[in-house]
Formats: sequence, structure tokens, C-alpha cells
Amino acid sequence: MSSRKRLIAGFWATALGPFVTLLVQLVSVPLFLRHWGTHLYGEWLIMSALPMYLSISDMGFGSVAGNDMTLRVAVNDYPGALETFQSTWVLLAGISIAVGMTALAFILTTPLASWLQIQPLSLREVRLILILLSLYSLGVLQASVLLSGFRSDGHYPLGALSTNIVRFAENAGVLAVLVLHGGPLRVAVTLATVRGVGTIFVSIMLTYTLPWIRFGYAHATWQRIRQLGRPSFAFVAFPAGNALSVQGMTLLIGMLMGPVAVATFNPMRTLSRCPYQVIDSIKNAVWPELSAAYGAQKHDLARKLHRSSCQVAFWFALIAVLGLAAIGPEIFRIWTHGRVTMNVPCFHILLLVVVASSLWNTSSAVSVAANRHELLALQYIVGTSGSLALGYLLIRHFGLVGAAYALLACDIWMGGFVVRASNELLDDHTIDFVRSMVSLRRLISLSGI
Repeated sequence: MSSRKRLIAGFWATALGPFVTLLVQLVSVPLFLRHWGTHLYGEWLIMSALPMYLSISDMGFGSVAGNDMTLRVAVNDYPGALETFQSTWVLLAGISIAVGMTALAFILTTPLASWLQIQPLSLREVRLILILLSLYSLGVLQASVLLSGFRSDGHYPLGALSTNIVRFAENAGVLAVLVLHGGPLRVAVTLATVRGVGTIFVSIMLTYTLPWIRFGYAHATWQRIRQLGRPSFAFVAFPAGNALSVQGMTLLIGMLMGPVAVATFNPMRTLSRCPYQVIDSIKNAVWPELSAAYGAQKHDLARKLHRSSCQVAFWFALIAVLGLAAIGPEIFRIWTHGRVTMNVPCFHILLLVVVASSLWNTSSAVSVAANRHELLALQYIVGTSGSLALGYLLIRHFGLVGAAYALLACDIWMGGFVVRASNELLDDHTIDFVRSMVSLRRLISLSGI
């Protein structure tokens, strides 16, 4: 299959994920509000935010392993790719056990219900929910190493499709529980169960598609783990930064303004980020192709992939955001059935966040695909941490608008250097890159890849 065909297949397979997310969110938010009410829904958001931090405990080894395997497969080093896969799988299995036991001890020995100001649920229910959500998060952690196998040998579209089928199944299960008037505990049970079954399904699909990949420890080596250590520890800044930005801001708003404010802010942010879902699909589709091009030293192809993907992402974000600015408030009113009142100034700032992030986030695929992302990762964790600190100050004075401004500041911070770093890695000129962003000819350049 050619690069162009893999890009198209990869985009559509990846785009299914945002489509599932969007569909579920459009349906689930009104159902949550209808069956649980604003207060209980806000408390669920707070509880579900905490275990998501466990999904970053792979320390980036899954994604970095995928890059390493892709670079090796590009030069037919399949034994080396298998060594990377098994080394990473053994490491993540050990980490999952250790992190799971630590999380269990913390949940059972701390008064989390009072800390999080959760009132309708008992301490026992809160603990059970957090344990189940922790198991779910550890299942999500395993998905990174499974997807790395598909990505390494030109089967990223199949891996993305299988992963998104699991996501669709678990979210469909949640919606079914809501319709049947189930509470938070039943929702948590559903998520953990479907994720466990889905992980087994994707594992079987991987070994059937790529017979050279085998689960086990015979080819795992400590030396390979150490080789991947530095880029992996750097990569963890991305999921950690995302957690700080999404779950961290949710917790911060909850502590400073209460669950009702969370139930107002999160749906607005979800609606504003609808374009970002497609943007992320563009990045994920071009990622394995950039790794393969970089590994085979096809720098002309890599530069073309970089420019084209960034331009498409930027212009799509701009057009989509203008549309949401016009009709977003009405969509929000219909979506929430009037149970939540939109803060329009806050929503407009959140739309600016999407535009600001579209270009740098897509461009960051270059550094990530080449396992040369240490500086980018450092800047991202500094930016998201600073965003929370700034948010603490601004929320106290400006409420939800302050939270939106804090998120925008982070993306402006990142946009200052990511594109330049990517162009330096590809021996491209930043000025020429910027000019290409407004070229109509460049918009259709993907058809020639």
C-alpha cells in the first residue's frame, strides 16, 4: 500500500475515534444531566478525572516503542522490532501491577469522599467507583503498546479501527446503563468490564495480523528498555500535560467553584474541541508515515507530509471555529436541554484555544515520530503546569473566563517554538513553511504523496 493510501486509510480509521467521542458526548451529556442532575454529574466528572492519571503511568514507553519499531521495520530489522515490543510489554505489565496496587492502597486508606466534597454517595461507593475506574485506566494504558505493534508495520488503520471499536462499545454500554437508570457504580462496572474484554480482542487481532509479533518475555532485554528510557521519560510529559490541562483544570474548577461550575465548563470545552478531534486525527494519521520516512531518510517526503498536514489542520480549525462561534450557543442550548447556561465569553476564548493549538499540535508529530521530542516535552509540561497556576489566580477573579484564558496562554506558549523545532529537524525553512500555509496549491499536495 502506498503512503497516500495509508494516509487516507489512517485518517478515516483515526477519525472514527473523534466521531465516536463526539457522538457519545452529544448524546451522553443530556442523558447524564437528565438522569443524574447537574450536581451528581459534576461529581462524576470529578471522580472520573482522578483515575485518568493512571493512564500516563506507562511513562511513554508504548508510544516511543511504536516509533522505534517503525524505524526498525523500515530497514527490515524485524528481530529488533520484536525485541522492542516484548521489552515494552513486559515493562508495562510490571508497571500496571505496581501502580494498581499503589492506587488500591491509596483509595482504601484516604477519606476521598470528604476531600472531593462528594455528598450523595457513601464512602464505600466512592471507593468502589474509583477502584473500577482505576482498572479501566490501566486497561487504557495497555492500548498504547498494542497500537504500537499495528503502527510499526503499516497496519495503523486496522489498529486504530480495532481500538475505536472498543471505545464505541464501552461508551455504548455507558449510555445503555444511563437509559436503564443506572447510577455511577454501574457505569464504572460497565467501563471496566468492556475495556477488559476489548483489550483481549485487540491483542488477538494484533497477533493474527502480524505473526512476527508474539507476546512473552523471551526476547525482552533490559538493554532495550534502557535505550528507550530517555525518550520515554520525555514522552510522558504529553499525557501528563494533557491530564493537567483537562483533568487538572476540571479539579481546579471543582475545588474553587464547585461541581455545578464543572458541569458548565466541561460541556462548553467539549463543544469547542469538536474541530480538534479531526485535527488530532490528521496528526495521528501522518505520525507513522513520518516515522517511516524519517527512518528511511526520505526527507523530501517528510517535509511534504509536515507542510500539508499542518496546513489542512490550521485551515480546518479556523473555518470550524468561525462556524461554532456563530451557531455554538444555540447548539449548546439544544444539547443540554437548557439545563446548563453557556458562558458565551468563555466559549469564545475556548474556540481561540483550538485555533492556537491546531498548528503546533500537528507540527509536533515530526519530533515525536523521530523520537526527538525531549525539548518539546519539557516545554509542554512547563506550559500546562503554568496554565494551572495561572488558572488558580484567574479563576478566583474572573471565574470560568479565567480558566479559558489560562488554557489559551499555554497554547500560545507552545506555538512559539514547536514549528521552528520541527523545521530544524527536517532541514526546512520556517519562513517558507509559513508561506506554504496560505498556498492553495499546498492544500491539495497530499494527493501527490
